Amino acid sequence: MDRRTKRRVKGIAIFIVFLAIAASLFEWQNNANKHNSYDFKAAQNEYRDLKFVNKAQISFVSSDVAKAQTEIENLIAKYSTKQIRKQSEGSYGAYIFSVPQKDLPELVEKLRSFGTVVSKTEQVDTALVNIDYESEFARLQAYEREQADLNNVRFPTDAQNKRKEALHTLIQETRTNLDKLKDVQSVLLYVSLIPQQKSGSIGITIKTLAIDFFSWLVVFSVGAVLVYFGTRLLMYFLAALGIKGIGSSGVGSSYNYGGYGNYYNRYYSRYGYGNRKRKVKRIYKDKRTSSNSEADNNNNNNSEEGS
Repeated sequence: MDRRTKRRVKGIAIFIVFLAIAASLFEWQNNANKHNSYDFKAAQNEYRDLKFVNKAQISFVSSDVAKAQTEIENLIAKYSTKQIRKQSEGSYGAYIFSVPQKDLPELVEKLRSFGTVVSKTEQVDTALVNIDYESEFARLQAYEREQADLNNVRFPTDAQNKRKEALHTLIQETRTNLDKLKDVQSVLLYVSLIPQQKSGSIGITIKTLAIDFFSWLVVFSVGAVLVYFGTRLLMYFLAALGIKGIGSSGVGSSYNYGGYGNYYNRYYSRYGYGNRKRKVKRIYKDKRTSSNSEADNNNNNNSEEGS
């Protein structure tokens, strides 16, 4: 391998190394800025709309999501009194169920045994704090009797029609309150599960960068080899088709421009303009004198023989 080829290969190798460094840094930056998004919107809306006196929300993370999903489903089967949502996705989970209020602390401790409870929020519907089930049930019966009396009126007035509409709304609200009061000793629990994020220590960062660098280095090296040999094969193919300007000698072969180059070379080689040297026929006097003397001697010899 000559010096020029070595210099060219060395330049390509340096370019590939810098390209691999840039690609690994870019990938590491993207991974650092990328935040996994989990679709909890449907579960959160359902939890918000459900009417319960006592509610609790737990944010839970685990290094082994598959194991955590199985353990949470086992806890639901053991403690829950009503199952509303059980969403186990590939990398996260959302669970809504009700549990007896007395069992909530024990269930939270079970969760901590195979993961981390990031946050826990409890809330109480204050609108139902000062009412009980018996008084609310009596109110419902009174509304239903009044509605039945108004329905028996053959020609109701406008005021009676408005009262019937108001009673319909009051009856629905009272029934909702009764449903909530039935579960006054239970807690509506919403558990959201996500994977635990890896720690970004210096050692892990260096290891990640090194793996990415060597991976990109291999990719770019193989790519450069494929591009080189692919280009060579393409040039051979085009040369075989008779396309001028591309020869089997590779990159750097001169283009012909429709034969003008050959004409140029023939013209200048014929008239001596290529190397700016003209052929001059030299006649040396010494050489000519010797030739003439030899001719005179031959003539004298011939005359003597004749005489």
